[in-house]
Amino acid sequence: MTITPHEFHWYIQALMQKQQLTAFMEKPLDTLAKGSAEYMEAYRFNSYIRLSKVKLNWNKIEVKVRIPEFPEGQAQLDAIWDKVVKKIYRMNNGVFTLSNYKNSDPNYYIVEGTRV
Repeated sequence: MTITPHEFHWYIQALMQKQQLTAFMEKPLDTLAKGSAEYMEAYRFNSYIRLSKVKLNWNKIEVKVRIPEFPEGQAQLDAIWDKVVKKIYRMNNGVFTLSNYKNSDPNYYIVEGTRV
């Protein structure tokens, strides 16, 4: 099975967008004392955010953001969710019409889009 240059391009774009999105959502750990309750909560939140997925091709995008399994993490994700959707829109220069599904999957918040 060979990958075409076009497929490779979209695969790399998806990887870069996942990296940008996780960096955008993650909580900074360098300012917190290791072993403190705040550090552990931020670390747990970041570990769930890193499980997010991005699928991208020329006419469709699907972003799945892993929902943390603890109430504080869910509240933190809910607080920034609108910013996350706007970030996805901006990363793709507004070429996709996005649909936001928060209740369709118990483990992921899903953003899907098709090319305008």
